[in-house]
Amino acid sequence: MPTYRPLTGWRPSGPWYPVLLCGIVGGLAVPTAWAAGSDAHDTKSRQSAAQQAEFQRASERAAASGRRVEVQSQRTDTVRVYANPSGTYTTEQSLPTARAPRGPVGLWTSVNKKYPDASYWAKTGDVARVGHENDTGGTWRSFITMGTRDLQRTGKIKSAAFEIQNSYSWSCAKRPVQLWDTGRAYKSTTWNKQPKWYKLLATVSDAKGHSAKHCPAGVLAFDVSDNARAAKANKWPDMTLGLRAANENDTFAWKKFAPSTAKLNVTWTKG
Repeated sequence: MPTYRPLTGWRPSGPWYPVLLCGIVGGLAVPTAWAAGSDAHDTKSRQSAAQQAEFQRASERAAASGRRVEVQSQRTDTVRVYANPSGTYTTEQSLPTARAPRGPVGLWTSVNKKYPDASYWAKTGDVARVGHENDTGGTWRSFITMGTRDLQRTGKIKSAAFEIQNSYSWSCAKRPVQLWDTGRAYKSTTWNKQPKWYKLLATVSDAKGHSAKHCPAGVLAFDVSDNARAAKANKWPDMTLGLRAANENDTFAWKKFAPSTAKLNVTWTKG
């Protein structure tokens, strides 16, 4: 059954594909299309066996070298799969190279309480703002959509982390920032029309990017293991994650993130 969430939170259980069911009629030659289907099945089986062998070789090389080794056949524009020395595998899902939202569902966008009816779709460059800052009086939240279809190709998920570059903070004083499971963000998303905030996933207290010497820009990692398992189990095509300050009245909690650096880092075991 599809996983249903009200309003913008509906997540289909997966794409629908037409299926042609054919049987062999006694005494008749097998039509070309059926023969081609049989050949395709054999080819797919051979490809699967080859991929299994590549996974095994990569795992052996990783164990021998003590370093992770990429499984090259799994590479796409946005996905990398690695064999780890521990015998596990890691899938890294990143955003497409475009730095602005595209299509009916955005890769990311932000909202600002000061201008509650304004859409910031494709208007903030590679900057996702979070929290309140006193200079302009803005209070910001940001939403980032990560693809999760490739989780269907993983085994048992051990852990998953959402990683993103914290490019600037108000100061080097550490303040908590929250990551939530939310509904999708659209071109029409504004402060007054935010997606549903479903569940708090993780909180990280840190500050990066204010000073190159004392707290340089760096990656913050949020535990999203449960959400990744839910995405796999329910066949979500994507999941949208919301970033917000734990205290939206604290200027020291204000941060900037670089959406182009966002990654979903999933560690899993085969079988």
